[in-house]
Amino acid sequence: MLNRIFLLLIVIGNCRIYSQNMYITNDLNYNTILDSSGIYVENCKFNPDNLFPKNEWKGKWIWLNKTDYPDHQETFSTWINNDPSKNIKYRALFRKNFFVNELPEIAVLNISGDVSYRAYLNNKLVAVGPPNIGSDYEDQNPPTHWFFTSHNILNNLEIGENILAVEVFSFDLVLSETTSGKGKLICDINSSLNQTLVSTDSTWKCKLDTSYGNIQNNFSFNTNEEAINWTNANYDDEDWSASSIIDKPIDGYLIQSKIPIPFRRIVNPKTIILKSNNNDIMLSENEFLTKRFYDSEIVLDFGKNRAGYYNFSLIANKNDTLKITPIEKNRANRPFMFICTDGKNVFSIPYLNVFRYLKLEASSEKGLNVNSFDVEYSSYPTTYSGSFNCSDEFYTQLWDVIRNTTQMCMQSLYLDSPLHQEPIACTGDYLIETLSNYYAFGDKWLARQDILKTAKMLEKNNYDMFHTSYSLLWVQWISDYYKYTADKILIDELIPHVNNLNKLFATYLDENYLLTQAPDYMFMDWIKIDNFNAHHPPAVIGTGYLTAFYYKSLIESAKLNELVGNNKQKDENLSLAKKIKYAINKYLWDDQKKLYKDGIPFLSKIKKHFWLPEDEDIVTYSPHVNTLAVLYDIAPKERQETIMDYVVIQDKIELQPYFTYYVLSAINHVNKFSTVGLNLLDKWKNGIDLETYTLKENWQNETEFGYVGDYSHAWGGSPLFFMSSVILGIKPEEPGYKKIRFTPFVSDNLTWAKGKIPIDSNNIVDVDWEQQENNYFICRIKIPESFSVVLNTPKELQTYFLQINGVIQENNNNIYLDNGNYLIEYKKN
Repeated sequence: MLNRIFLLLIVIGNCRIYSQNMYITNDLNYNTILDSSGIYVENCKFNPDNLFPKNEWKGKWIWLNKTDYPDHQETFSTWINNDPSKNIKYRALFRKNFFVNELPEIAVLNISGDVSYRAYLNNKLVAVGPPNIGSDYEDQNPPTHWFFTSHNILNNLEIGENILAVEVFSFDLVLSETTSGKGKLICDINSSLNQTLVSTDSTWKCKLDTSYGNIQNNFSFNTNEEAINWTNANYDDEDWSASSIIDKPIDGYLIQSKIPIPFRRIVNPKTIILKSNNNDIMLSENEFLTKRFYDSEIVLDFGKNRAGYYNFSLIANKNDTLKITPIEKNRANRPFMFICTDGKNVFSIPYLNVFRYLKLEASSEKGLNVNSFDVEYSSYPTTYSGSFNCSDEFYTQLWDVIRNTTQMCMQSLYLDSPLHQEPIACTGDYLIETLSNYYAFGDKWLARQDILKTAKMLEKNNYDMFHTSYSLLWVQWISDYYKYTADKILIDELIPHVNNLNKLFATYLDENYLLTQAPDYMFMDWIKIDNFNAHHPPAVIGTGYLTAFYYKSLIESAKLNELVGNNKQKDENLSLAKKIKYAINKYLWDDQKKLYKDGIPFLSKIKKHFWLPEDEDIVTYSPHVNTLAVLYDIAPKERQETIMDYVVIQDKIELQPYFTYYVLSAINHVNKFSTVGLNLLDKWKNGIDLETYTLKENWQNETEFGYVGDYSHAWGGSPLFFMSSVILGIKPEEPGYKKIRFTPFVSDNLTWAKGKIPIDSNNIVDVDWEQQENNYFICRIKIPESFSVVLNTPKELQTYFLQINGVIQENNNNIYLDNGNYLIEYKKN
């Protein structure tokens, strides 16, 4: 009782913090809100510096008993141990009974497992993980690190007997998951920094479970094969085996995850429809939960796409089935077959789905009842701190659709989409999603962890990434991250990897300093260039594109090296970049066409393969290489506007949403966003899907090569970044917004705009502007305490009279404003 009195849990910013030591865990005490704007967390301020400091482990890695289960020691993922003859889907179940005489002051479960796990304390789910560690396509090298998470379990702990039960999956549930190739589980329950209540060791009981499988290519679960109620304290595990200690590293391998775990919030369907003899019968929730279903099809419609998990409870007969098919729009994905036991059946799907519709197909001769069916929306704990509205209703809606899609793609890593759930190798997607996040949510921790994971993945693979161009975009991703966070500690850690990556690409240069010897030229775009698939074009098409990205990597790397005091490496980067820039202009510039060509045929000496087709004797002038030449100032200033006119006007190649990010960036670079840029945003009228309320992967539902995209793909979300940073006019003047740049936006196409921009976890800039008749332009900006703004007057307003808070000012290009509220008025002379 006294320990309970001394225990004081203080909720600060809705994060659970232990008052004695001021520690938090990865599972925050979320206060979630569901309203017309979405589902989000209110004022959650996570800081990994305050995480429970787990520095030593008492627990050992354990797995199934080696003697009893000699054929079930390996784990499997898409690229590791993927031998169809051996790849048997199984779970390893673990149990440990322990006693608590009095409740401790704190109780923190530190846990991890390979491939993935769900942990239950006293029959209640308390932990799911681990956070995705990151891998690449065709990556057969086991990871060199593994994440663990910390969970506050005090509220689930009981005086007397307790049972901690853990299921560990031996196989990847989604494509992004990987494995070390060997099954293992580790956990400690810490009651203080130096005291442990429970640790994994050979006294834990274990059992093989094969209830998961495949039926007619449907992932399935047969509850008749499961040890019923195995998570309960009173379950008899007398015939279970003793766990085996696994000789695997802990120190230097097991790393604490520095992000909060995703939150879950129950969402209800908008409609429930029973399909009957080609008729649709609307069911109320009560009818759905009380009606007896035989051979029936029921469709739950959630109004728009949701990323999440479903859970259900059934009263059924042995071998009744319930097939559940998530559907985004008209495309089914991850169908699941549940085989019932007689009586009560309770189940929770173990992997993330995305759907607007859930189709339930019940098959039962005697009938089954649905006692409950819950859908839990899942998302990284985002706070809706950013906002955007303007006089064009479509742009306002587009910003909101992008926020919704980006949020669904933020889980324990940035996803390309919650349907694909690709590895951490799709850097181009995450670069764009992170920019959207900075302006919509203001979080930095998810990007930080993903950038670090990418560094570890690159290092173990000798810096060779499957999508070759994406490895170079990792450097841009780092530069953007530093611009918005000023996190120099991360740069100190990453700079050796940045330099090693650039050294590898130097070996791909030919004697003329063009990247003609790369192993491939992925990824350009989901289009045709000439007769080639630009996903993986030949060198004659990819050379200029990849060389431009390498040039940009060297320029950004020079800045990063200078930041950490490595001036020699900075100079080497700039020297090589200068040679590359000269080469592009000498060998790829076509003075007759006034454009850059993509490459020169037959220079590549690399052995050709599926991802690197043979060159043909062709010359192409893609908008891709020309856009990058402008954006990175490879092209002289006098060429840039004409080149971008070609990029925008040409209609031979329809640039898809992903690459349009670079086009919009280049348009903004040549100061034509208020005209050309806004017109490009209108392309997203075919880039959003209102039935799912998400972004499409491509403008078309199917590419020229038959690739079918999905409807929750955030790589097309760059307009949010441009609407907030350009139309609202707020950017970092110095890293981490130590100074803020405000550039009022002037356009004949918009009359007003307003919004909020999060500049850190505690502070927001409020801004709005409007153009009135008689050449009168008004801006209002609220600058938070301890911040200042550089007012950058655009060229359209530089001849106007300027008045700030009623005081006439000299209309200089840069005016410094301290924190406070400002009314800024521009009046025509």
